[in-house]
Amino acid sequence: MRKSLILLILGGMLCATSTIMAQTLEFRGLKNNMRYDSEAEYDQYNYYVGWDADLGKAIFKTDQGVFSLKMQGNKLSNPELLYDDNLMYGNSGALYYDGTIYTVYSRENDEGKYEFVVRSWNAETGEKLSEATYPNESNLESRGMTYNPKDGKVYGLFYFTNVPIDFDEYDENSTDAGYCLCTIDLATMTLTPITQGLYYDNFVTLAASPEGRLFAMTSGGTLTEFDPNTGMMMGTFQTDADGYTVFINKYEHSGVKSQFKRQAACFDKNTGKMYWNGFINDGMGYNEWGSYGPLPDRDWKENGKYDTAIYEVDINTGKATLIDKIHNRISFSCMWVVGGDSSDSYAISTLLGDANGDFSVNVTDVMEIVNNLLNMTSKEFVFGNADVDQNGVININDLMGLVNMLLGNTVSPTM
Repeated sequence: MRKSLILLILGGMLCATSTIMAQTLEFRGLKNNMRYDSEAEYDQYNYYVGWDADLGKAIFKTDQGVFSLKMQGNKLSNPELLYDDNLMYGNSGALYYDGTIYTVYSRENDEGKYEFVVRSWNAETGEKLSEATYPNESNLESRGMTYNPKDGKVYGLFYFTNVPIDFDEYDENSTDAGYCLCTIDLATMTLTPITQGLYYDNFVTLAASPEGRLFAMTSGGTLTEFDPNTGMMMGTFQTDADGYTVFINKYEHSGVKSQFKRQAACFDKNTGKMYWNGFINDGMGYNEWGSYGPLPDRDWKENGKYDTAIYEVDINTGKATLIDKIHNRISFSCMWVVGGDSSDSYAISTLLGDANGDFSVNVTDVMEIVNNLLNMTSKEFVFGNADVDQNGVININDLMGLVNMLLGNTVSPTM
């Protein structure tokens, strides 16, 4: 029995990658925008229900809410509306956090001043949990918010306005506007800026990896990474041909031109992969007279101006790979992987071979398994022991050697 268990666990670790590839992922996201192929499909979700005499108002069914999008291999299912509420809208940002959705809605009040309405919702049922209003000075307009599992904080790229400029020699009253990396207290919606200064890129997403790294996509389609400690974008400073110091981003262009419209990105905690709900093109092109500019709205079905897709983004290279286009062109203001979001307190790894429950399969699982099998409560079995052939690399030969050792065999590890 013990032999079978050892072989099963170690064998599971070797085939874990292929197991992951065969799994079906379910994305869920809060709708920001959608363009239907036909009026019939639009009418399926948007229609008059009737008059509510108790409330004294008409009731309408809408498509504003949370959609499910399933991925099998490189194919996406049609978006499925799970529940709706016309107030479940985040025109200034949205966040999924541990079973709760937060929407930030910007509006002009009766006094002609802008304010933010923040609502929280049960992500499983769509029930509204809370609602509060904050002044425009709270700067709650964001291009993305995300939970960082490394420090347990929620980060966001927030748009700050009327920020004093302390280096303007011409006008001491000058102010500026731009994006600032902040942490946010969800109980009070209070921001704590990290960035010393503002960024002027048109960011469209923010997502934290399972290891706590912060990534954003720009509207031009370039991946960026932020240092959560300093708020600085990661890259290098170089001197150009004219003698000016310029910032060079860590990543080259992703290969996908997107648009400055609200989008979303997330990580799957089980695989460490980043997914991006972006556009197919930048909405620009040549018209019938040969002039370059925005693609005409009247031909949006033909020119793909509003077409959206799910991409996988390689955080090592910055390149984006198209998985599939999305039916009816839905774009999300926030999205997450069901069972794979780092903020979920109930998230339990189901990866075959993930012995230590960190949602990945690697050498640390080998050490965890051996320590458990040999009843080493102090975890004496370490990396050096796992490297059976002492070549500084843990690979298939070492796994074979470990199997033989645990089974009491004296045969040297071979393929």
